[in-house]
Amino acid sequence: MKKSIALISILCLLFIDSSVSYAQIMSNTTIANEGSSIDKSKSSKSLWPENEPSVNSQAAIVMEASTGAILYSKNIHEQHYPASITKILTALLALENSSLGETVTFSKEAIYDVDLDSSRIGIDVGEKLTMEQCLYGIMLESANEVSYAIAEHISGSVESFSELMNKKAAELGCTDSNFVNPHGLPEPNHYTSVYDMALIARAAINNDTFRQITGTRTYAIPPTNIQDETRYLANHHKFIKGNIDFDGAIGGKTGYTSLAKYTLVSFAERNGITLISVIMYCDSIDHEYADTASLLNYGFDNFSIYNIAEMEDPDTVDSTPLFSKYSPLFSRAASQLQISPIGNIVLPNSASYEDAKKEVVLTPVSEIAEGENVIGSIKYTYDGNYVGSADIIYNNTVSASLLKSFIPSSSAASDARKSGAEGQSVTSNNLKPIIIGIIIGCIVLALGLYIIFVEIPFRRKRNSYLEKKKHKKSYRKNDLDF
Repeated sequence: MKKSIALISILCLLFIDSSVSYAQIMSNTTIANEGSSIDKSKSSKSLWPENEPSVNSQAAIVMEASTGAILYSKNIHEQHYPASITKILTALLALENSSLGETVTFSKEAIYDVDLDSSRIGIDVGEKLTMEQCLYGIMLESANEVSYAIAEHISGSVESFSELMNKKAAELGCTDSNFVNPHGLPEPNHYTSVYDMALIARAAINNDTFRQITGTRTYAIPPTNIQDETRYLANHHKFIKGNIDFDGAIGGKTGYTSLAKYTLVSFAERNGITLISVIMYCDSIDHEYADTASLLNYGFDNFSIYNIAEMEDPDTVDSTPLFSKYSPLFSRAASQLQISPIGNIVLPNSASYEDAKKEVVLTPVSEIAEGENVIGSIKYTYDGNYVGSADIIYNNTVSASLLKSFIPSSSAASDARKSGAEGQSVTSNNLKPIIIGIIIGCIVLALGLYIIFVEIPFRRKRNSYLEKKKHKKSYRKNDLDF
């Protein structure tokens, strides 16, 4: 039923005026229901870059931040102890569930239930910090007692906060993780994978406040209700701290325990591409940064990013959209059907945008709300790899402005009356082809949707039935012969 409502909505509302022509969307495209899987089987001769770096870390990944496309992978679903990179999820939840100005009061448990020999910034029982100061404390100095206090402040207890962590991880698509504390100190049931950490890091780096915090080199916490001296914090990540020069580094989080070994999440940006590198279970500091530099350079050197809305813009391509002659009805400025301007795809430098395979996924729409409505998406794959997507948006607020463009103002109407029959003839002649075009377009679209969603499935079912019936007859005949 929802699918029918979605199709009716798209038919009756979306294609009244469209900046993306039906012919464009359907070109090199398959239509699927929401949730259908993307074919990830690779061709016999891979088109993906073959100059992949050799890394020492047990598990590693490079993900492009705007798309979620995986550019490099090694044991990405293998479960490991994360150590302090756990705090990326803690910081993300704090940003989503509190304000920076809130006061966090440190309990006795926050101070003493955390290993006294682990990373700390010397907070005392009853001391008060703002949430902003706490976030800098965990992201720069990896303060474990501060992570504990954040968990208590947000959820009341570490146990409740851990439930929130796992819920958020599941929402982001994580499948290999289980979190039982906010700081990452070793516990048997506290584990994740580089893939899951990349998903968490992607959500975090798309938060502007987190991006600012993770890229900060030093920070000062002024005297508090207990501490008389200023606390000076320094980022532990060597790319940000300046110990190792890496072009484009914008943030990251370090981690280490004897069980987890060295773990590292890094963010870097060049030429409009933002990359996330995650390495886990690395044997040394030298190797973790060498691996990270090699992975990020591989991504920057071998891949390019394309904005989908710009590449699919009917005003910039050679093919002519349906009825574009009668602008502005189908122009980008006046259209109700649009492609999200933030959707990107990432491709190897050896490929062009046209090489990517498109898949239009229709989202069931039970009700059209005022403003922008996501009614589907265009997903892209290349060489069997997911490389990006963009939402298809129906904006019903465009209707009023579009209608006004065809209704003459009072002054225009006065001029038309003065011009007499000649003016009426011109107005009538301008509107007739537009109305005819709309009617023809709706008919063609309805016919196409009927064939795709009704006629073709019916024929497949009928052929399948006839084939089964044929086999059944053959089986009975063989029984008699035997």
